[in-house]
Amino acid sequence: MADRAQEPFGHVSTGQALNNRYQIIKSLGWGRYSTVWLAKDQVDLSYKAIKVLREDCYGGECDIFELEILKCLSEGDINHPGYRHVSRLLDNFVHDRCVCLVLEPMAEHMKDFCFFFRDAKIPNDILKRITKQLLSALDYAHSMGIIHADIKQDNIMVRIRDYNIIDRHLQDPHHSLGEYNFDKPSDLPEVEVVLGDWGAASWESHHLSAMIQPTLLRAPEVLLQASWGKEVDIWNLGALLPELLDTVRMFSGRSDASGGEYLIKHHVEEIDALFGPFPPSLLKEGKPEIIRQIFDEDFRIKDPTTRPPARLETWIECLEGVEKKRFLSLLRSMMEIDPRQRMSPLSLQNEPWLSN
Repeated sequence: MADRAQEPFGHVSTGQALNNRYQIIKSLGWGRYSTVWLAKDQVDLSYKAIKVLREDCYGGECDIFELEILKCLSEGDINHPGYRHVSRLLDNFVHDRCVCLVLEPMAEHMKDFCFFFRDAKIPNDILKRITKQLLSALDYAHSMGIIHADIKQDNIMVRIRDYNIIDRHLQDPHHSLGEYNFDKPSDLPEVEVVLGDWGAASWESHHLSAMIQPTLLRAPEVLLQASWGKEVDIWNLGALLPELLDTVRMFSGRSDASGGEYLIKHHVEEIDALFGPFPPSLLKEGKPEIIRQIFDEDFRIKDPTTRPPARLETWIECLEGVEKKRFLSLLRSMMEIDPRQRMSPLSLQNEPWLSN
């Protein structure tokens, strides 16, 4: 039986030639709003990834900006260091009322790449390289007024080092593309990443939605429903780095007092414990109902939950000495509660942890 996507995604199946050009080979994955397929381009005989968006992504009540944003990113400054580290749109068309995006195929995402390493912890030097590339990607996107708004392991893709591995993978599908991409441990430090999946992205001047980002990686201004801008990406990436380095989730938004249920108040308390206090200027911008629920008139958290002391130093266990101090300094620069105090992607590249 042919591999086939779900009904809302354009009736795509293996063997089919989309747009009379892209012959579908296999499914690469799926999500809530799209499916992704590996295809062979019948014009230049190269491999492409075809992202088929759900029908209501365009022409519905609230169109997304992914096509327009990818066009902008792809037509920008090819000499910018970040150009190579964002998804590149190669073509687009409509199939069965679904917008289809033609992209470069990738080897895997960061969630799978982590498993090349002991305890799924990316080594310090390799994570430095990845972080620099992601900051370059953000600097490039932000320079064009684009906010990614959804930085997570699934959306950080590993670039294929040699396209011949796709042929090898198809002949022996028992091994993943990622395994062929790095068949020697000595190749791993050469990893190149791409910030992908711009389906939740916004323009700085026109937001797709008010509530953005993976819940536990949300910037304080998003949690409080205050106004937000490109600085949310810096917080988001900063909150993700401990996951990649030491499999540490910085926030849970839960406590025994709530029976383990996620509450914004608990999330705010966790942020306050590590990076607080919240500046009054931000609280004045937040949604009044949320602010009144969490803070008193003096901008202190009401009825604070009793928790063990929170210290970044005790959470990051895989680094020591100067390297640990430098990494934590970087985190604190990225995770300033006041978005106006967060460093830009370009200036962060000069932080000691990344420049040594």
